[in-house]
Amino acid sequence: MKNKIAITGILLLLTLSVFAQHSGNYVTNNYNYNERHDQANANKLFLSDSAFVVQAKVLTNVIADSYVVTIGISEYAKTLKEANTKIDDRIRKFSSALQSKFNIPTSDIYVDMTTQTQVADYKVEGNYAEQYISGLEQKKNIILKLKNIKDLDKIVLLASEYEIYDLAKVDYIVTDINKVYTQLFQAAMEVINSKKDLYVKATNLKLKPASQIYGENFYSFSPAQLYKSYTPNVTKEYEGYGSYAKKKDLKKNTTYYYDHINYSGFDKVINPVVTEPSAEYVLLLHIKFDIVR
Repeated sequence: MKNKIAITGILLLLTLSVFAQHSGNYVTNNYNYNERHDQANANKLFLSDSAFVVQAKVLTNVIADSYVVTIGISEYAKTLKEANTKIDDRIRKFSSALQSKFNIPTSDIYVDMTTQTQVADYKVEGNYAEQYISGLEQKKNIILKLKNIKDLDKIVLLASEYEIYDLAKVDYIVTDINKVYTQLFQAAMEVINSKKDLYVKATNLKLKPASQIYGENFYSFSPAQLYKSYTPNVTKEYEGYGSYAKKKDLKKNTTYYYDHINYSGFDKVINPVVTEPSAEYVLLLHIKFDIVR
């Protein structure tokens, strides 16, 4: 008996070891968004003496048709007029380069003024320091519409030539939402009809010919909602000599990665394998079938 327990324990440890070797460092992330999503949308069957409701939950990954990129730019000067003149000159040169190198038309480039911030400094005389306004910082956003997301790396490098370093946001645009909805609705109906046939066969019930849409929930997740991060743990041991001992730790780098929602609990996933971050659309559909009595 002891040998059986020991063998079982070894097999369990081997199983856990294999999982750890192939799971990647993301398992150190404690935030489990997918688990909460699954628990909130668990499959259910609603049944009464006169009717039953069949549910289908389907998902599709959709590659965006276009992208909207927001790039932040700032400029400091003694006066607001000087700061605005300098920032507009940099934006003009960057926009001209975008048009010539990436064929981005002026209609797809928009400049949004965001903030004007006073910058403070101190005058120090002996042990007395007095604060004063030393200048102003002008901030604006350059908003671009892109067709090819692969151009983004080159655009970021081009922006650095004009001392523009702040890639603020990337929006993924799917144009034909109705097409996505129709595809998911048809897939959900296939699932529901298949389930209905199985339930009828299992129960020998007879159903009325008409059915009713009992409820639906159509929603989506953008890639920005699906990125996660983790900071790898670094084991360390240090024994200092007294309270005045000094130490310098290694810098902890945070890794960001795209993680689609957990497919567990879905009846069907369309286009399940994607390497490019994509928008994810979900349809939860309920159909009510009345029982003949």
